[in-house]
Amino acid sequence: MKSLLLSVGIISIIVCILSLLHAVLNMFGYYSLLDGSAEHYISMRRRMFVFSVIGIIFAVIGTACFIIRRGI
Repeated sequence: MKSLLLSVGIISIIVCILSLLHAVLNMFGYYSLLDGSAEHYISMRRRMFVFSVIGIIFAVIGTACFIIRRGI
């Protein structure tokens, strides 16, 4: 059980980091794009928000796995 929680925790933290990096890249593109269509701006802003939320959720899951693992 401890090794399963450790594996899930590590994978969740890795997915969290990748998701937040993708959100940052979308944010950078959103603020650096000079002449794009309105749909492009909307999709970049939506992806920035969605991947930020996904990253936060996976960070909470990973942290919970590490805390539960420590308690066992």
